[in-house]
Amino acid sequence: MGKNVAKTSINTIRMLGIEAITNAKSGHGGIVLGAAPIMYALFHDHINIDLENLSYFNRDRFILSSGHGSALLYATMLVFGYPSITINDLKQFRQLHSKTPGHPENYKLEGVEICTGPLGQGCGMSVGFAIAESHLAGIYNKYSPVIDHYTYVMLGDGDLEEGIAQEAMAVAGKNKLSKLIWLYDSNNIQLDGKVSDSNSWNIKALCQAYSWNYIYVANSDYEQISKAIAAAKTSTAPTLIEVKTIIGDGWKLTEGTNKSHGLTLDANGVIELKKSLDYKYDDFSIPEEVKQDFKVVSIRSKQAVKKYNDAVAKLSKSDKTLYTSFDSVAKQNFAFELSWFEQIPFVPKEATRTLFGQVFDIFFKHHPTFMAINPDISSSTKIKSGSIYGDTNQIGQTVNVGVREFIAADIVNGLTAHGGIRAASSTFLSFSDYNKQAIRLGAISNLPILNVFSHDTITVGEDGPTHQPIEQIPSLRLIPNHYLFRPCNTEECIATLKFLNSKNKPTTAITSRSAFTQIKSKVADALMGGYVVQDDKNYDLTIIATGSEIETAINVISELKKVNKNARLVSMPCVRLFKEQSSAYQQKVLGNKPIVSIEFAATAPWYELVDLAIGIDTFGASGKPNDLISEFKLQPKDIVKKILTLLKK
Repeated sequence: MGKNVAKTSINTIRMLGIEAITNAKSGHGGIVLGAAPIMYALFHDHINIDLENLSYFNRDRFILSSGHGSALLYATMLVFGYPSITINDLKQFRQLHSKTPGHPENYKLEGVEICTGPLGQGCGMSVGFAIAESHLAGIYNKYSPVIDHYTYVMLGDGDLEEGIAQEAMAVAGKNKLSKLIWLYDSNNIQLDGKVSDSNSWNIKALCQAYSWNYIYVANSDYEQISKAIAAAKTSTAPTLIEVKTIIGDGWKLTEGTNKSHGLTLDANGVIELKKSLDYKYDDFSIPEEVKQDFKVVSIRSKQAVKKYNDAVAKLSKSDKTLYTSFDSVAKQNFAFELSWFEQIPFVPKEATRTLFGQVFDIFFKHHPTFMAINPDISSSTKIKSGSIYGDTNQIGQTVNVGVREFIAADIVNGLTAHGGIRAASSTFLSFSDYNKQAIRLGAISNLPILNVFSHDTITVGEDGPTHQPIEQIPSLRLIPNHYLFRPCNTEECIATLKFLNSKNKPTTAITSRSAFTQIKSKVADALMGGYVVQDDKNYDLTIIATGSEIETAINVISELKKVNKNARLVSMPCVRLFKEQSSAYQQKVLGNKPIVSIEFAATAPWYELVDLAIGIDTFGASGKPNDLISEFKLQPKDIVKKILTLLKK
């Protein structure tokens, strides 16, 4: 009887997913048919959630890295009784403004942990989720297992083929993230043909090389899958469970071929599929026996929630200070006090990487759940603090990931999305292209992440054009819902970190390697995005500068005075934040005379605000910083000539 009910439940997941795709005339039916037994085994027998509170803090996390299989996820959530999704939502699959978009979006549908879609990134971000569980358990499980849950990932061949998955395996294996379990939908097929056309890999050997536990399931029998998951839970290493499935299982015309990948059936096709699966129920319906089958999830989850509440109560009685800290973390409250930073001394000339490092270190010390992800470069970026995290030191706050920039940013996404953690990664600005895709996904997911990039201009010097950023600053600024700060002093560094404390605003900080003349300002002004640093009632123009170019702008203003021209100086640490201010404030800051920007990066985007943009639109060169500034006509005297030409027009 149980086996028959399970078959009906699995086929219900399959049919709901296929019916959603048919209704939308768009989607990926192959994974729905092939991987439904995996989802059933996981959700029916293992996963712990609270159907009455989907954001319950100690829930298991599930990530669909193969985001194109979203119909499978939505159908699974529906039959398992998630209150956030209805039959009507499934009927609106892939429609404008629906809760069921083409790839999972956490801000659209409660129960979706994070946005996925670009293959491999769910794997990468899952490492952050698993580190979060481990780190929080290390801090708060002193008296009882307050934090005790798993991170599960559904992935396919395409996910594993992306380099980010290899980076993820390396970091997870090194840190023995035993509560990370990957469920590999291994069907030998990808979009353009057989997996063997592209790979000669040995997955078991790959797992062994990365210190992972490997379990093989020869077919998609849900009982065998469930046993494999149970075995994975006993492992002292992260586990990859390879399940041999059949893509498009049940649709005889294309099953087991690449034609099943984007399988979309018409109404007659749905009828034929039901015959093939021996499924006799109406479209978009959940049979009563299936509803009864899934009650086990609610029962198991209520037991888990009770265990969690008992553990929290024990913590509260045992250690009031630790409990207060945990309660704040569980509620996503992260304190930020300006008074913390009052003892930072003013230095007339300093690099902002040093200043930001000082601010960062202070914030670190006030937050044991703040973590730094280090791709082997923190000695240069200054973004590190506390001891090194690892399987023998779960409370460590710095995670060394080796020279792996992409996974560093993806781990930040995962840590933040898990909840209870704030995190930052750091590397050189020219390498931001390696992890930009992760930053973009963090922005789509509305995560208050932080990524820090130092060595901000051609003044890196002798390392040459490969290490000298040109287009990276404007490129990062163009990411929607993303706030790039380029601080010029301590106050702007503090403002950058304070902005991180928002609930849903991703932040990037750009810092300098080179020391430059420092100015004093107010954190409140910096949080406006742009503000007047030096005013002049008789001004002829306004100069906007960012970061280390503040010093250049000050020198330009001095040179202009020699020819009887006066300029106001505006520091604009965050262009997006400035543009969100009222038009009256913007006008007050910008003035009504010609406007010039000075930023040693690509110039084009500045013309939205200015009449003349001073910067660099070619690659740099290898040489001493001052020689490069001269070579590219960025000395104050060169800039003055360009400004005078503008004023004559």
